[in-house]
Amino acid sequence: MSVDERTNVVKLMNNLEASPERTGSESSPAQPRRSRSDATQRPSASRDRLSRRALFASVAGLASGWAQSTARAVPSAVAADVDPGALINKLVRRVTMGFTTAELQLAQSLGYQGYLEYHLNPGAINDSAVDAMVAPLTTLTQTPSQIRSLPTGVIIAELTQATILRAVFSKRQLFERMVEFWTDHFNIDINNNEDRYLKTTDDRVVIRGHALGNFANLLFASAQSPAMLYYLDNHVSTAGNPNENYARELMELHTMGVDGGYTQQDVEEVARCFTGWSAFLRSTDPNYGVFRFDATRHDNGQKTVLGNIIPAGGGIADGYRVLNILIDHPSTSRFIARKLCRWLLSETPPTSVVEAVAATYRATRGDIKAMIRTALNPNDLANAAPKYKRPFHHAISGMRPLLTTITTVATFRQNYLNASGHHPFFWATPDGYPDRLEYWVGLVLPRWNFGAQVVGNQINGIRVDINDFFRGALTASQMIERINAGFFGGEMPVAQRDRILQHLLPDPPSTLRQQEAVGLAIGSPEFQWY
Repeated sequence: MSVDERTNVVKLMNNLEASPERTGSESSPAQPRRSRSDATQRPSASRDRLSRRALFASVAGLASGWAQSTARAVPSAVAADVDPGALINKLVRRVTMGFTTAELQLAQSLGYQGYLEYHLNPGAINDSAVDAMVAPLTTLTQTPSQIRSLPTGVIIAELTQATILRAVFSKRQLFERMVEFWTDHFNIDINNNEDRYLKTTDDRVVIRGHALGNFANLLFASAQSPAMLYYLDNHVSTAGNPNENYARELMELHTMGVDGGYTQQDVEEVARCFTGWSAFLRSTDPNYGVFRFDATRHDNGQKTVLGNIIPAGGGIADGYRVLNILIDHPSTSRFIARKLCRWLLSETPPTSVVEAVAATYRATRGDIKAMIRTALNPNDLANAAPKYKRPFHHAISGMRPLLTTITTVATFRQNYLNASGHHPFFWATPDGYPDRLEYWVGLVLPRWNFGAQVVGNQINGIRVDINDFFRGALTASQMIERINAGFFGGEMPVAQRDRILQHLLPDPPSTLRQQEAVGLAIGSPEFQWY
């Protein structure tokens, strides 16, 4: 990066600090968007000689330079100068929500392929500690009919708390990352009327039930999810008056992609195929929230979808036929492959890698584990540019290395997730939270504040024992190495390391300086990427 480019980046980051709104836009301009603003106040410097702004600006050029990097050609073998330890670190960053000492040691002991296979078999990973944490959240296992009688605030709070606890503490980290991926892919706004009662079941049965399974099964489960059918208005789609919302999003967002080759006529025909697909939605009905096919409301005439004739009289099988057509369409393999590669590798994955993952999709008819194996080929990961953490990811990765105790997430939800615009299940439109740098990069104040607040125990319900984190480290040099290992896998840039070290000095560092040092690390440019 040239001197001029670095100067421009620092100016950009300083401007972002002064501006409360995001820059950038989401990926699909045709969709309406909610506007959000940042009500968080500018953080004050913890000491005159070092402020979060100064630390951030000092290496902003390096961090933002990563965003400008382009994918390099994929070599036939891992380059000789690729450090195996650095590659292991990179794999840990991609398949988890952040380092922990135990996670890094596990990866180092199993090696690249062994560690990846470990996480691709979540059923063999003992997660009983997290199961015990979420056990008191009784709505997670209740039926929609049972949930329907409860206050909506309780329902939303419990599902969100479970999501946060699992992200921070679960040993099944890749599984949780894929739950987040598919939650956005099959997005449902939990604030959407009946969906506040239906989304919990969708999360348990559809998303978590198939996150590392098979895309075909996942799509079928989503198509029969009362939460999805209600969210996209298919519950009111009838013969003679078909609603096109689900049909359109099924092709544009769930399978083929907006440029996948379907037409408005295909949307209309698919909508006809799904007439009568609904759910029991009367609050007093014992079957409330259960899928139903109403044959009396179904259009039984002949349809043509993507050139395929669907004979008259098919009933519910019309919808099944459409799902299979879409699952096997070449546009779907490419769309899912590209999105998965963006999630696991970089925002601009090489076409060759996307095509390899698409080929795996076609060969396995959507085996998610097989696609991940292909995407996370060591050669491809070695060449992948770093990705910018979304706010949820950033906060979770800041808590994971610490000895964090969480009793409630209400304040965290309000003061960080809402302020940063990344509250789970709160995205209003069907496309899900963006996975794009330009959308998230303009809202940095909550990130800076979060590090200071979490280590300073200023977030109600979340406690950090800084003395436990630094146990055995007595000097500033020992403490900066603990921060480097715990948060950065030993890869903290020298300039950033030295600036935080200076903040810890003189020896022995006070508890306040220890807290500030960790807060600065969480807010630093390097830590915004993975």
